Amino acid sequence: MSLDAVLRRAIRRAPCSVRALARTTGVSHVMLAQIVRGKEAATPRVALRVARALQEWGTRCQAEAARVRTAVRSRSTHKEAT
Repeated sequence: MSLDAVLRRAIRRAPCSVRALARTTGVSHVMLAQIVRGKEAATPRVALRVARALQEWGTRCQAEAARVRTAVRSRSTHKEAT
């Protein structure tokens, strides 16, 4: 797969809007939208910024998910004890 295709797919599958991704990456939302539409070519700089943001979100989302699971288990254990 080409860099353009990989980046288009990553932007589409991001857990946020194009604007939120743009804010996080420091890249114009217009540029990201044009990459998704195939009207702008992806550059390695933009691709690496998107990759860094997605990795950061993944780590953050996993940590939040773990906290939620812990809270659910804690609540279940607390209810069983009463």
